[in-house]
Amino acid sequence: MTLPDLARPARRVADAALVAPRLAFNAARYGLLPAPASAALVLLREGLSGLPWKAIGDALVRIAQSSGPLTTTLGQVCVRLEALYTRQPPMRGRQLATTLKVAFPHGLPFRKFDPRPIAVGSIAQVHRAELKSGTHVIVKLVRPGLQREIDRDLNAAELLCDLVLTLPGLTSKTTRRALSNAVRDLGAALRAEVDLRREAQSLDDFGRRLRGNPRVRVPKVYRECCSARALVMEELVGEPLSAYRARAKTDPDAARRVADLAFKEILKQVFEDGRFHGDPHAGNLLILPDGRLGLIDLGLTGESGRQDRQRIARAVRAFVSGDPEALTRALLDFGVPPLEFSYDEFKADVVKVVRQSESQVVAQMMGRNGHRAGGSNGLETLVNELFRVAYRHGLYVPPSATLLIKAIVTIEGVARSLNPNLNVVAMAVPIVLRSLRPQWLSWRYWKDRSLARLPGGGFVPS
Repeated sequence: MTLPDLARPARRVADAALVAPRLAFNAARYGLLPAPASAALVLLREGLSGLPWKAIGDALVRIAQSSGPLTTTLGQVCVRLEALYTRQPPMRGRQLATTLKVAFPHGLPFRKFDPRPIAVGSIAQVHRAELKSGTHVIVKLVRPGLQREIDRDLNAAELLCDLVLTLPGLTSKTTRRALSNAVRDLGAALRAEVDLRREAQSLDDFGRRLRGNPRVRVPKVYRECCSARALVMEELVGEPLSAYRARAKTDPDAARRVADLAFKEILKQVFEDGRFHGDPHAGNLLILPDGRLGLIDLGLTGESGRQDRQRIARAVRAFVSGDPEALTRALLDFGVPPLEFSYDEFKADVVKVVRQSESQVVAQMMGRNGHRAGGSNGLETLVNELFRVAYRHGLYVPPSATLLIKAIVTIEGVARSLNPNLNVVAMAVPIVLRSLRPQWLSWRYWKDRSLARLPGGGFVPS
């Protein structure tokens, strides 16, 4: 056992001792004290419906915003806490100056740098700048001290979870396993997100693979200016899909074209390319002046193999055909059940959830039931409910599978908000079928093999 391993338990206790008082203080100062005034405002703005839960949700937002990156990221999972994405305070002037100095120790590579952020998140904030060559770029900067904050919060969370989960009778074995997996997966995701070199690599990879695609554009990344704390990339000028959503009623034809383009291209990434944008919401997709789809914010990407495509195809086929047995088994393929798993109880819960929204979701997927502005997305609701069923039964769904499913649901919802009559089945089936055919039947397979051959007849080593 190494010295760091021996020191880890002591570090976890110390971090928990530091974090617990801060959480208690923040709960009182930001949660309890402003609660009456906040509840009154909610009552005036939104009425009496669901007032207690809305007030609690807003209190949790305030607590999370002041309690570090772990609680902020956990809060972002909840629908009521979506404000965490937009209510993060920007870095102060001194913090920004320190961050720039650390990110660019050899001097700023910019002729101009706008200190006013254009986006602020729990992990990083984004600025416009101009390189000394005159090129307009976007600069993403990780918040100062974030790595240590994340390590501290995760150490404390692991220790507190261990203590709570060992109390007899407090939680079930299924809940203990789910919480342990959640903390572990969240820790891995947070640590990966803090290192911006990963996003720079994703930009390079996507740019190289999509270079020959006339319908998609990825911003160029300036690797010589990038580091773990800073990402410098080309600024793509275009309109986000959210702008087309706002004028869908006045220009429905343009909105439908944009919906078809975005939906098809993201599905092709999932089912044909094998690597996809993990967060294709309306703000991360642009329509450029030449009509191409611009992909931005590639900090979250996923990979999909042939087995993943088959799982998705089986689940959709079982759902559309109304086969509860096939759907239950298809859903089980996405995760790992615990030893005490009850198949019959799981199936009963799946059938109950599906019956509640089956007709609406099938109608939407076939383009027969419009998605009203501001209304709920039937497919998204169904998937979220199925995830809750999986959680209750202790089915561990790996983050890679969760990301794959969420990406498909997200782009479906975005496209449907632009084109309420989107026929998901008609558009997706050809793409899925192409992805499931044998590799040797595709032109890309033979093209890649021919390009890989060297003049001497050998192959480029992988």
